[in-house]
Amino acid sequence: MARIYSGPTELRTNRTVVYASPTLICEFALNRAGIAKIAVSEPVKAAVHSLVVQRAMPYAIQISPVRTYDYVSSFSAVDTYAVIAGMRRAACKLLNSSGHAAAVEWGRGGKQRILGRTLDFLNGTSPLGLARAAAKTKRTPFNPNLHPRGARGRFVATGTGLRKRAQRAAQIRNGA
Repeated sequence: MARIYSGPTELRTNRTVVYASPTLICEFALNRAGIAKIAVSEPVKAAVHSLVVQRAMPYAIQISPVRTYDYVSSFSAVDTYAVIAGMRRAACKLLNSSGHAAAVEWGRGGKQRILGRTLDFLNGTSPLGLARAAAKTKRTPFNPNLHPRGARGRFVATGTGLRKRAQRAAQIRNGA
């Protein structure tokens, strides 16, 4: 039986078999240094930049107020880095350099939120966001019979129960 990789690794718990046959075993070992290089590589930077330019910027322009076109024409994509979970990663920010960008974003009681709504749009259309939404819809409603304290373990308001509580509250107020 041949092994493609069987060398030492610092993270033994992160080694998993990805393919096994009678003659061959392929394992995957997590290599943080390699992942760190990939996270800031040029293809990842280009992918993040194209996401901002092709999806985020058109949506932000679409929902922007169009009074003087100054705000709409001031969007730009700025390549940068972000540190997430202790690892530096390629990032791209959607920036609006207009003089009244802050007023548009947080004005009118924070109702416009152009960049915030754009971020919500991206999160709602990403595979991760769609998976989260699907997981929320699959949740089953509360079944009182499965409660650890039995069916009466959770407070459920009934007419008689509320009347008893109101009578007891009146007795306490009256000093009884």
